[in-house]
Amino acid sequence: MPPVKQRIIVVGGGLAGLMTTIKIAEAGIPVDLFSIVPVKRSHSVCAQGGINGAKNLKGEGDSPEIHFDDTVYGGDFLGNQPPIKAMCYAAPAVIDLFDRMGVMFNRTPEGLLDFRRFGGTLYHRTAFAGATTGQQLLYALDEQVRRWEDAGMVTKYELWEFLRIVQDEEGVCRGIVATDVRTLELKSFRADAVVLCTGGPGLVFGKSTNSIINTGAANARAYQQGCYYANGEFIQVHPTAIPGEDKLRLMSESARGEGGRVWVYGDSNKTYKNPFIRDDAGNFKEFKCGETGKPWYFLEEMYPKYGNLVPRDVVTREIFMICTQVGLGFIGENK
Repeated sequence: MPPVKQRIIVVGGGLAGLMTTIKIAEAGIPVDLFSIVPVKRSHSVCAQGGINGAKNLKGEGDSPEIHFDDTVYGGDFLGNQPPIKAMCYAAPAVIDLFDRMGVMFNRTPEGLLDFRRFGGTLYHRTAFAGATTGQQLLYALDEQVRRWEDAGMVTKYELWEFLRIVQDEEGVCRGIVATDVRTLELKSFRADAVVLCTGGPGLVFGKSTNSIINTGAANARAYQQGCYYANGEFIQVHPTAIPGEDKLRLMSESARGEGGRVWVYGDSNKTYKNPFIRDDAGNFKEFKCGETGKPWYFLEEMYPKYGNLVPRDVVTREIFMICTQVGLGFIGENK
C-alpha cells in the first residue's frame, strides 16, 4: 500500500489562517482551509489602522530593539518575550513582503512607504493603507492562496463551520468534523495536524466591535475535548468606538495617530486622584478636572509624553475611570 501523503487542516480564513496556509503550502504539504464565512469577509478586514515594523524610513532612530521595548512595556511585562523579539525583528521584512504582494500602502511624495504613529510609541512605525489596511492585507493574502489553489496545494472550504476534533484512541488529533452551513452536511476530514486560527471571543460582551462570527466557539470546542487554553483573560478592549443599537462601530486608532484628541467637558468643582500615576512623594497624583463647560484633554494632561497615543489599555482604563468614577461622561451619562 502506498504511503498516505501528509495533509494539514487550517481552520480560520483571516490574516493568520491565510498566512499559515501559504507557509504550509510553500513547504510542499497540501492544506485544507476552512472558514465559516468567505475569507474576504473575515474579521481581519476591521483592522483599519496599520501594521507595525521599525523600518525607520523617517530617520527617527527607530529600531527592532526599541519596537521590542515598546511592546513589552505596553503589555505590562506580561508578554512572552522570545516570540515578541522574533516578531519585532521580522516585522520590517513582513511589511516588505506585503508590499511586494501588491498591498496599496500609503506613500510619501518621494514614493517611499509612509508611516504613522500608533499608541504606545514615540516613533512613526505603522505602515498603513488608508483606513482599510486589514482589508488590503487580507485581499493580498487571499490572492496568494488562490495561486496555491490553482497549483492543487490548497483546497478551500468556505462557509464550513468547525465542530470538533477527531481523535484516535490515544487522544492524538487526526482531523476535524465540519458542517456546510448552507446544506447542514456533516463531514469528517483527515489531517496530520490541525491549526486553529479562529480569532477571539469578542461577542462574550454585550456590545462589541467584533463581527457576529467572533464567538470563540472553535477554541471552546477544542478546549472541551482536552486541548490546553492559555491566556484567555487577555482580551483587548478597543478604547474608541461609535455606539450603535446592535453593536459598536470601530473608531480606528489611526484617528488619534493623525492628531485626534480624546476629551470630555470639564468640571472645575471636581478632582480625580489617579490610582495609576504617582507624584514625587509616591502618592496617587491628583488632577483638576479642567474648566466647567470647556473641553478637558485628560490624556494629554496625565501623560504629556505620549498624549493621546498611550497604549490602548491605558486609554481604555482612563476613559472608563473618567466616565464612571468621576462622572464626566458625554451629556452627563455614567454619573
